Amino acid sequence: MEETMRTVSRRAVRAFTLLEVLIVVTVIALLAGILIPSLTQDAERARDSRRAADLRSVSAALAYYKQDHGVYPSTGDAWWGDDPAYGGYGYDANGYIPGLVPDYLPFLPKDPNPSYPNGTGAGYMYRSDGQDYKFVILATPSTYFESNPFYDPVRPDSAWQVSSPGGYDW
Repeated sequence: MEETMRTVSRRAVRAFTLLEVLIVVTVIALLAGILIPSLTQDAERARDSRRAADLRSVSAALAYYKQDHGVYPSTGDAWWGDDPAYGGYGYDANGYIPGLVPDYLPFLPKDPNPSYPNGTGAGYMYRSDGQDYKFVILATPSTYFESNPFYDPVRPDSAWQVSSPGGYDW
């Protein structure tokens, strides 16, 4: 009977050795090192896809607005944006593109990264004199290159844009 008790108690106190724990921790760290950059890149691509969709939808809405009114929604010669550096306009009918909501868009787009707008000027902004317009996503996209269909010649390393021909160089 005493022999049986010793066997049971030895089994009950058996634990992992320090070497086994270190091996498991090392394997988990290696897997995290492989997966985290991949997941981060996927998240950046998804946000950039959303930004591209925002540019297309605003461009289409502006074309319909001009078709109905003969001019684009005007901001004079000022940039209006969702960031406080460009007025801190919202996403509703009084937002950074006047007149688009609710007839042409249900709401104005907001950057998919919740860090923006943040008071640094990064975010969505719009300018129009009525005859031409430029809609810019400033400092939030992940990639900038000349073959990008949304290349901004004025801000080649910091923005994507859609515009009418006359607003292209604003």
